[in-house]
Amino acid sequence: MNILKRIVSEYADVDPSQIDENMSLQGNIGIDSFGLVSMLMDIEEEFNVKISERELKHFQTLNDIYSYICAN
Repeated sequence: MNILKRIVSEYADVDPSQIDENMSLQGNIGIDSFGLVSMLMDIEEEFNVKISERELKHFQTLNDIYSYICAN
């Protein structure tokens, strides 16, 4: 989870310690749709997973992304 928080913090300009895994990526953290796509590309590379465009709409929180990575 710490690696995910670090990646999110790079796109949100927020300290990783301020990020809670249940915060809304767009609403609470303030990542726009372009930033979300770019961030997910970094996550794919970091965790060696493939995230389809169809899956994007399911990622509302950091916990959603974490669950996806663990399942794949």
